[in-house]
Amino acid sequence: MTTTGLNEDKRTSNMALWGILIFGFALRAAYVLSVRVLPWSDMALWDEYRLSILHGLPYPVGWTPLYPALLALLTKLFGESYLIFNMANAFFSALTCLYIYLCAKEVFGRKTAYISLLISAVYIDMIWYCGVMLAETFTIFLLTVLVYNIIKNGSPIVSGIIFGLTCLTKGSFLICLPALLFWIHYKYKTEGWFKKAALFSVFAFLVILPWSIRNVTGIKTTLFLKTTILIEPTWAETIFAGHNPYATGGPDFYFLKHEYSKFYTDPSLSPVERNRIFLKKALEFALANPLREFQLTLLKISKHLTFATSFVLYRADYPARKVMYVLSLLENMVIFPLCILGFVFSFRDKNAIGFAAIITVFIGLFVTLFCAEVRKRMPFVPYMLILASYGATLLPGIIAGIKKRETGEMRGRLMIAAVLSSLLFLNFFYQVATRYRYVLQRFY
Repeated sequence: MTTTGLNEDKRTSNMALWGILIFGFALRAAYVLSVRVLPWSDMALWDEYRLSILHGLPYPVGWTPLYPALLALLTKLFGESYLIFNMANAFFSALTCLYIYLCAKEVFGRKTAYISLLISAVYIDMIWYCGVMLAETFTIFLLTVLVYNIIKNGSPIVSGIIFGLTCLTKGSFLICLPALLFWIHYKYKTEGWFKKAALFSVFAFLVILPWSIRNVTGIKTTLFLKTTILIEPTWAETIFAGHNPYATGGPDFYFLKHEYSKFYTDPSLSPVERNRIFLKKALEFALANPLREFQLTLLKISKHLTFATSFVLYRADYPARKVMYVLSLLENMVIFPLCILGFVFSFRDKNAIGFAAIITVFIGLFVTLFCAEVRKRMPFVPYMLILASYGATLLPGIIAGIKKRETGEMRGRLMIAAVLSSLLFLNFFYQVATRYRYVLQRFY
């Protein structure tokens, strides 16, 4: 191809890239403009923390400070406007689409990158999350920037700083640490992986350290119990919600209706003491009820890996709720099986293994340690979409091989993908049979 032809191809490629990005942002902005719901539930707490920062009031020892600090900065720059806050979500969500494209391009090539960009631009959960004042959108953006930096062999110091900021935006993302350390080991095991992992960990710790010192200052207790409030003092209650006599696998908190949990509303208990009780009771229940624990794990897997969206959890009058819920179901019915296909064919790549590790750790920890819900899938959505796009690019060749009966060495991986995809659909039918009344109640 001539130089002119190459330049023309590059120009066309850039136009397609920016066209899809602008389209994705336009969808998000249009949705945000149509939202008339004021902050409620978790959103109201983020708003309270924003106001604490804005007016110089004591910041509650609750959730991590970076997201409300961002909201306070936006208030300083643009005034008091929930529309501006959600439009910032739309902006960071569109930027996440760009980094999804960049990650996919580096690992799987341009074709997969464009598919992943297009899918992420129209992915319903990413769009509707822009209309809720929650930390997920900004945190997912930071984690995707971190993943791209690791793929590009960027400085482990920079990666550590970004990860520290990610954890200070939403503390639950700390559970991604084992996946990132495994990825660094796998990627650099012959190139001094330990030094890179150490630098990454130390600088992540240094970023988080001032916040942690602030949380434990003046609190007299054991060193172990102090570690329970280093980032988010409320995380232990999520473990308790998943391991108690009234648990159902989800974040249902049915234990609040019983004497068993009277400590939960005891105002005299400090966050440290509450965490101690949460962890003690959860451990006692797990050890005393191994069969029920196994059953709860299966229930968590079922709830976590359903095709449904977390949009079903929100009763507020968000625009096009029913349409978006149905569209998200249809999207996930295609994306999940394609993700499994891309997952089982990606293990030989040193960068693709990072996507698989992040997904595996997030799913594994939420269905064992914590209580599970579809909202907890959001942290690994970018990597799910990338692997689904890779699966889509492989599909024509796989179909051709099956037709010619030339599956050969890929037969085992195809069998694994087929079995796992079948289980997803069986779980969907189970969810329809057991939860359809609950879902309908959320919309009527």
